[in-house]
Amino acid sequence: MKIFKKKKKNRVPPMAEINNRIRGFIMDSQIQNSHEIAYIMGLPNLSDELAEKEEQVSDDRLERIEYLIPILYAHAHTLAEASIEYQKTNIEDSNVLPKEVWIFGRKLLEQVALSALMGSTSQLVDMGLLEIPKRIKK
Repeated sequence: MKIFKKKKKNRVPPMAEINNRIRGFIMDSQIQNSHEIAYIMGLPNLSDELAEKEEQVSDDRLERIEYLIPILYAHAHTLAEASIEYQKTNIEDSNVLPKEVWIFGRKLLEQVALSALMGSTSQLVDMGLLEIPKRIKK
């Protein structure tokens, strides 16, 4: 029996792990040109073979949360709609802007929100911080 237990130190993840998580988040978000965006964010380029493997791993992570995508989309859509309606009512001369600008803005907000939700959720599940119910696991 140990009387004194050593405290666990907060482990600082190595830079490679941080880079992998950032790349995984970007890829899991399903944003177009994810490899180029990862490079712009300061991550090293991947060989074609490794990039293809990373895409498959990302697809596997997204398969685990595919049952959540309808509700993630509903949240993204609701947030985008509410944000645009709020802007319309709080911007002077909002009626001067063409309808197409508001439609484009809503779609852009919706896409960004959905991408962030998908990327975050799949990464949280992959890190074991969120669990998929047993009845849904494949």
